[in-house]
Amino acid sequence: MNITTILLNIIFFLLYFTELSAQELVVFNNIPGRSASDHYLCRVKFESEDNTAWRDAFVLQTRGKEAAEDPEGAYYGVIRGFTASWIAFESDFNGDKVVVEISKKDGSSITKAMVRPVGDASPAVVVDGKAYVTFTEPANVNVDINGQMEENYTGFGYSGPKVHTITLFANPLLPVPDVNDPSVRVLQPNEDINSLDRASWQTIVFAPGVHDIGMPFQILSNEVLYIPGDAVVHGTIHPLNAWGNSASKFFKVYGSGTLSGENIVRAPSDDTNIATKPFTRQAEGAHLEGFVVADPAFHTFNMNHSSNNLANPNIYKNLKILAWRVNSDGINAFRNSEVSDCFFRTQDDAFYYGANNVNQHDNVVWNDANGAVLFLQNILDGSTSTFRDVKVIYHRAHWHWWSGGRIVSFRERSNGITISNVTVTNILVEDPLPAFPPFYATMIDDPGGVNINLNNILIENVHQEHDGVTTSFVPQGDSKPQNTMIGVPSQVWENIWFKDCYFNGKILTSFEDGNFYTEYVDPNTVIFNDPNLSTGKRIDFGVSIFPNPVKEKVIIKSETSIGNLTLYSLTGKLIFNTNLSTLEEKIDVSELSKGMYVLEVTNSKGKAKAKLLIN
Repeated sequence: MNITTILLNIIFFLLYFTELSAQELVVFNNIPGRSASDHYLCRVKFESEDNTAWRDAFVLQTRGKEAAEDPEGAYYGVIRGFTASWIAFESDFNGDKVVVEISKKDGSSITKAMVRPVGDASPAVVVDGKAYVTFTEPANVNVDINGQMEENYTGFGYSGPKVHTITLFANPLLPVPDVNDPSVRVLQPNEDINSLDRASWQTIVFAPGVHDIGMPFQILSNEVLYIPGDAVVHGTIHPLNAWGNSASKFFKVYGSGTLSGENIVRAPSDDTNIATKPFTRQAEGAHLEGFVVADPAFHTFNMNHSSNNLANPNIYKNLKILAWRVNSDGINAFRNSEVSDCFFRTQDDAFYYGANNVNQHDNVVWNDANGAVLFLQNILDGSTSTFRDVKVIYHRAHWHWWSGGRIVSFRERSNGITISNVTVTNILVEDPLPAFPPFYATMIDDPGGVNINLNNILIENVHQEHDGVTTSFVPQGDSKPQNTMIGVPSQVWENIWFKDCYFNGKILTSFEDGNFYTEYVDPNTVIFNDPNLSTGKRIDFGVSIFPNPVKEKVIIKSETSIGNLTLYSLTGKLIFNTNLSTLEEKIDVSELSKGMYVLEVTNSKGKAKAKLLIN
């Protein structure tokens, strides 16, 4: 690259990043070399601005490949030809709301739109054939257009039109590297990152356009890759295959852009070529944030921690997955990791429970074809991990005779394995048409093993309104699937506590309430709470709600004035929205239909959300 080209690049990026840093709303309107969505157009503006201020957003798209394009059989048949469109923008959300307009690219009208998770953005408003969604804070939401997901079960047996979804990723403002810094290198789409002198850079900024970094690109300690929203990077990124002091440490990959596996070919049976995994091996103090992984070919985030140092966890924040393939798992962080604010559309298990010190919270999950939301794996001896505050917007299955894909799965636990100190709390299943009931636990009968030891298994506040659409199931025979706990003759399931769980219109106070199928379970060691003892709880910054469940009046208490109080149904209907200057209020909900609702409180201290069960 000659000196003139270098100077022009520097001038371009100085102007680009100066403008970006001065803005409070960053919308990416073009990605050179990348085709836009076949189905949707989007515009973005601040709510306070007039209609001349709309900014066009480049709408990306990924697609489940058809059989003729997929000789390896890697893509699930039930979602072949489905597409996922999305936009990613950034804002500081400092006092002004951000509005996104969605329209159909073919000019046809949008007649209805549903935002999930409920309450993370405003309910969609449809005007003149276009849908409008408003954000007051960073959030990742899907907007179902014309009832494609909401009104159709898209799993086993679906034969309707191809489903084309649109997802909105409203990101916080992300820091942009200083291109004047001599350690920062701007990489053009036609440049080979692997040919650069490693000593000449510490940070790579991907220029607008489509890049290919190979498979895998090896990232070293303290290196930074910044993928802005107008860059698509094909390839995979791996730290060194080393442990302890020899491992890659404190590297960072972040931005609103895309890491793509769309060009990677992998047979589902090939478990040896781990180069196809977007992230794997192990690292210490790694930081991954903001970007989208489109069409991963294998397990997406499969990266262990390379030491026992609790002070330097691996951070996975606000990451997105839009997957189509067999084995496109979400994350197994193994140990010493924080996973938060992510949006995972996966076709296999979305989250694995960590062996030690893995905290996973405030995430969104979507399965089209296969997989559990949470899979509790073998190595859980004395785990200090947690799994909480998860919203499941869709949970479907391509095959109804395999029940590994549930919300909480202890499936096929090997005899002789200790599972202890497991905490699973606050999972809300919003899907109006989920495939299965939420709980599934089975053991493998291994006569050579020692007795399994289960201690302190707490499953709290798992709420699923519907009982599942499936109609037959093995091993129960030709009957509707059930919540399941199957032990083995040598050892029964025990020491499990279901607390404040809700399924199919009932609070679980017994196996009968949850329509559980059980074998080799000692009912005296599986504890269900008494709904009469259920009490309200503090939900955030001094706000409490009680009773919960409620029959007539719910009491809201706050250490400061309550502020704005909003209640949504799980169908996205706004029930009420009011401002309260008091410290305590009683809200009459006796006229509302029983079921689950989302209650939101916003005041000077922040925003808090809670599930409110009207019984």
